[in-house]
Amino acid sequence: MKKFQYRLESLLKVKAHLEKEKQKVHALSMKKVINQQHALKEIDDDRLQTQDHQRRRASESFSVAEMLVVARYVQKLRKDDALGKEFLKVLAKEAEHTRTDLVEASRERKKYDKLKEKLRDKYGKEIERAIVKENDEIAINSFRAKKKGRSVSSGR
Repeated sequence: MKKFQYRLESLLKVKAHLEKEKQKVHALSMKKVINQQHALKEIDDDRLQTQDHQRRRASESFSVAEMLVVARYVQKLRKDDALGKEFLKVLAKEAEHTRTDLVEASRERKKYDKLKEKLRDKYGKEIERAIVKENDEIAINSFRAKKKGRSVSSGR
């Protein structure tokens, strides 16, 4: 009997390839989100360190110019933090969109995988039926031959 052949195998391969591409895009998107989160953490750490340094310096004498520089730097860090959070929102939205695309691509591939499995099971059942039919035919022919052999030997 002929070997099982899935007619849509090339389409399944294309769907699997598209899914892998979507996985790569999603991974890149998630990497951007993680990098932005790390950048925000660094900004927050810089702000806290600067404020701690300013508190320690407050017990000593300091100039107004130095205080203005530190205040402007802290203000810049706050502004960077606010911009970074907005950018993070955009990146998170993009990551969610790529995740949705990945899930859809995965569903498409799984749909063709399930169809392949159903067809493979159907093929297996057909093979099983053909084997059973062939075995039955052999058994019937064997039975007839034995019966014919008995009738020929008893008829002499």
